Amino acid sequence: MVDYQSIDAETFPESEWQSSSGMLSSTPLPYCGGCNEGWTFTERDNETAQTAKRCNVCHPLRRKLKNIERARLPFTAHQHTLSTYEWDTDNQRERVGAVLDWIHGRTDPVDKPSVLMYGRPGNGKSSILHILAKHACFAGKRALYITHEGHLMDLKASFNQERRLQLHEMLEGVDLLCFDEIGGMGGGGNWTQWSKAQTLEMISAIHDRWASKALSVVATTNLHPRQVLKQLLDNNSAARSRLGQMFGKPVEMIGRDRREAVADGWD
Repeated sequence: MVDYQSIDAETFPESEWQSSSGMLSSTPLPYCGGCNEGWTFTERDNETAQTAKRCNVCHPLRRKLKNIERARLPFTAHQHTLSTYEWDTDNQRERVGAVLDWIHGRTDPVDKPSVLMYGRPGNGKSSILHILAKHACFAGKRALYITHEGHLMDLKASFNQERRLQLHEMLEGVDLLCFDEIGGMGGGGNWTQWSKAQTLEMISAIHDRWASKALSVVATTNLHPRQVLKQLLDNNSAARSRLGQMFGKPVEMIGRDRREAVADGWD
């Protein structure tokens, strides 16, 4: 029997996660048995129709799982939990912990903390984004996970569609943005003028939402911050100012590569 009240990001059964075109979703949640397919009805007098409202037992969990689907997390996110996460440094634990405190309503809901983590691949940057997004969804907030390179590809593909993709619209109603791999997987390095221009637009759109106190942002990159500014953003002073306002001092991650080494012949 499902315990609808106690399931959260840490306790959701691993067997119930599933992939939907590579994105994290879940198997259909069974109804609690005390409602009519998610609705409860109240009888009134003979002259007035029944009133209906969402079931207060199973609907809250159903809404949280819907938010998981809307977050666009990769399926691999189901593997990552806070209870098994290996913190890199005390600084990372403190800065990310501030975001977790905000997610779970332990701090001022208006001031939304943000953080940028940087370091070599494999030391847990993407994993903590997955964890934060799931915690936000189970706490009743909206999260969105995007990668820098993936968003640029989606943006380019939208040029052939009737309506061009707009990050401002994607961020509408989102409480937490998990922005992964600024500069591309592994740091990229081959950035066209188009990709640089689009990146500046992305930073502006994200900053606008953050500055209006509508958005918390947690971002990662495999580049050193000075490389982001100099090589990717061409030392754009406005972008430098916006990033500094949002993130303050970036958090350097110095830990080991946590991905399991496999003798696959690529060495």
